[in-house]
Amino acid sequence: MKFKNKILIFILTVLFSAVSFSSSTFAAEDITGRLKIEPKSIKNSGREWSIDISGQNAKEGDWATFRAENVSIIPGGKVDLNYKGDKIGEILVDKKYSDGHELNYQSAVRNDDNTKPGATIWQGKIVFNKNIEKYTNFEASISNDNINRFSYVNRDVTVETKIIGSTTLKGEDVKLTKQPLINLSKTTLGQTGSLFNSNNGGSTFEPTILQSRNEPVKSGTRVKITINEDSSVRFDDQKTYQVGKIFYLTKLRESITASTPVNNYGVYFAGGPSMEAKMISLSKTEIVFEITKDMPATDGVYRAFMASIDVVDGSNIRNGKIENIKHNIQLIAPDGSIIDEKNEKISASIIGSNVETYAKIRKPETEPRKPAPTPAQPQPAIELPKDEALEAKVQAPNTGFEKSQNLIIPAFSILGVVTILFFRKKIEIKAIIL
Repeated sequence: MKFKNKILIFILTVLFSAVSFSSSTFAAEDITGRLKIEPKSIKNSGREWSIDISGQNAKEGDWATFRAENVSIIPGGKVDLNYKGDKIGEILVDKKYSDGHELNYQSAVRNDDNTKPGATIWQGKIVFNKNIEKYTNFEASISNDNINRFSYVNRDVTVETKIIGSTTLKGEDVKLTKQPLINLSKTTLGQTGSLFNSNNGGSTFEPTILQSRNEPVKSGTRVKITINEDSSVRFDDQKTYQVGKIFYLTKLRESITASTPVNNYGVYFAGGPSMEAKMISLSKTEIVFEITKDMPATDGVYRAFMASIDVVDGSNIRNGKIENIKHNIQLIAPDGSIIDEKNEKISASIIGSNVETYAKIRKPETEPRKPAPTPAQPQPAIELPKDEALEAKVQAPNTGFEKSQNLIIPAFSILGVVTILFFRKKIEIKAIIL
């Protein structure tokens, strides 16, 4: 092998070693054993809970996990983890092991260990970002408030609520009672549902149809919803399903009759075909949609998660709810006759980890603002709020090179100098010989 080739191999070996050392030094790792993940409270049948998280010397990409049994999941699947005003990471719903509520929406009966009565058994994952590296030590906390839905069962059952981190906290037991059966004599409108997610600003508006096997819904049946002028909300016509959109009214798990199948643990499997619908018209105050297929003649409760809403009068927000949501809803037969009509006044629960902050929304000013004076000289550019700035800035993925370059670049420099000196010396020796 030529001497030059040996030098090249030596250089590449050193560089590879430097990169490998850097990667192993800065690689993200599971630090569950180094953190204190201490559940502090479980209340209201697992709906509300809180956890304290503390540790030291964490770095970007490091993660830790905890287990939650039959307590509410985080709305939207994630929430920010903050310390001293900095977002230092996120807490995610990493895995779902079982979901007793979702079992009721299935139609094929199962009897495995994940089909026992309960709510959701899941794994939470804490993932740190680069901001955590500013702090040698940190202490943070997270609280959650979300609907915690348990299985519908055909007999009384007791279920434990629990969070397992560095320590284990057991909440109050939840007693599930036998779910009543439905027997609908005629097709009508049910109560509309609504929710707001304070973690991401999402919302739902959910019209409900109670179908009787005596009067199955026919293709061409329409639902018309009109928001009152004095209502606290309006439809968000950008996020709501657009005109022409095909969507479905899901058969809810409340659709339990004497013939609904049940598994060995007493859990009902009440799933079945949904109602297909199409959006006909949409504005901030009115929605019309139409059922596009005839429904089978069965008793069932059907609901569509098809609309989003905006708060226009925040003075109606109190006790974690948006109140005074007023609207008229009609169920209209294909021939234009009214099957059922309701004037409703409902409230929407606010779920998430920022309920109190979200509830501080207030009614917009009624008086017009005076126009801002024309500046006498050029003004500096206005900085975007933190979230908008993050969206506007295109960032390269974190490959790990940002940290390893501190070792790689000096290695290149040193090896370059050594190589130059070596070949210069070799040339001088040849000159002397010649």
